[in-house]
Amino acid sequence: MQEADQVSRCLSELNTGCLVTYLQAEDLMLNAPGGKVALLILATNDSPAMLRQTLRWLRNRWSGCPITVVSDVGSGEHEMAAREGGALFLVRPVADRQWSAILARALEVAQQSPSEPAASSDPTRQGNRLTTW
Repeated sequence: MQEADQVSRCLSELNTGCLVTYLQAEDLMLNAPGGKVALLILATNDSPAMLRQTLRWLRNRWSGCPITVVSDVGSGEHEMAAREGGALFLVRPVADRQWSAILARALEVAQQSPSEPAASSDPTRQGNRLTTW
C-alpha cells in the first residue's frame, strides 16, 4: 500500500489526523469508521462499475467528504468514473508534496465543517480520520 505509507509520512509532518487503512472496499463497508472523516482515498484497481458503486455508497455515507481516487492509469473509464462520482483523480506515482497539499486542505476544511457519517455517529470518538484502501 504505497499510498498509505506516503499519506502516513505526510500526516506525521502535519502532526495531526489519524489514518485508517482498509485493503478492500468491502472491508470499509462492513466496518466503517465512526465520527469525523476528513478525506477518503481509494487506491484501487477495481472495475469502473465497482468504482462507481463504491463512490455512490461513500457519497451516501459521507456526503460532504472529499474523495481521492488513485489508479495506475488515467484518461480512461476509471478516471471518468472517479470524476463522475465527484472524486479527485490521481495517477501513480503521486508526489509527497501533492499528498501534503491534499491532506492539508482536507484537514483545514474538516475543521470548519467536519463530515459525519449519515448514520448515527459516536460522539465519544474525536479526531479527523483519513481513510484509504
